[in-house]
Amino acid sequence: MAAAALIATGSRVDHDSLAAFVAMIGSSVLLGAVFVAIGYLVSALVRDRGTAAGISIGLWLLLVLIYDMALLGLLALDQGRNISATALNTMLLFNPTDVYRLFNLTGFANVSAFAGMAGLAQSTSLSVQALLLALTLWTLVPLSFAALAFSRREL
Repeated sequence: MAAAALIATGSRVDHDSLAAFVAMIGSSVLLGAVFVAIGYLVSALVRDRGTAAGISIGLWLLLVLIYDMALLGLLALDQGRNISATALNTMLLFNPTDVYRLFNLTGFANVSAFAGMAGLAQSTSLSVQALLLALTLWTLVPLSFAALAFSRREL
């Protein structure tokens, strides 16, 4: 819809903005695949449909809201004394929504400047390729475990 609105208004879009837009669309599809893969894994592990739905919603809530609030609280308590940049990068990789945000908000210079993420973009050592690999692994690992769990189930 956003692309259609730009075309309809006749706005000129430069190459960097178009690349960021396409990357956002692609990474959004990949993030959706992550949550579908996690949902498949949960469905393969539990027997009841309602339980699977409840666990899936709880995991979504944990990964989208609670994890970031807990991480922010931890960083505020630490005040830069013990948690290194490498440890922070590792903690960010443990959450697919953080990987998605980092990819989209720090992966392109013009986007990070407007999003207020320029400081984080300069301090993170995670490359765009590493972030895409992390999102891909967040999709493939749960899918693999789901396939394994499903293959062991009696139908």
